[in-house]
Amino acid sequence: MLRISRLADYATVIMRDMAVLDRGVSGTEIAQNTAIHLPTVRKLLKQLLKAGLLVSERGTNGGYQLSMPADEISLATIVEAIDGPLALTECSLPTGKCAISTLCVNKDNWHVINQVVREALSNVSLLQMSQSLVTDKVMK
Repeated sequence: MLRISRLADYATVIMRDMAVLDRGVSGTEIAQNTAIHLPTVRKLLKQLLKAGLLVSERGTNGGYQLSMPADEISLATIVEAIDGPLALTECSLPTGKCAISTLCVNKDNWHVINQVVREALSNVSLLQMSQSLVTDKVMK
């Protein structure tokens, strides 16, 4: 089964909450809004800050904010900030260490498939995630 990690999923929930609020927000408020435990929120905020997706400011009017507009942040960027490079198979990684990679007849195909999945995630913005993709899909 192909699956985005739980932490990457939670990161998209946190980022969506921040996009909707569009203001500085504390880790505690994010935890309350999203029902994600505060230690997990703090861990993810740290990783998102390190990846440059968030900025933080201390003080009364401080908090965490998106570092750029929500329409400029893709799902692929959020997932990679938490999970690292997207790779469906070991050979999809630049430094993949598959034992049969030199003989593998599927390696090139997996590279293509991996790129298609990455492009799909890259084509969905955080702004779109803060709206209803289901409604948009049904109405088209």
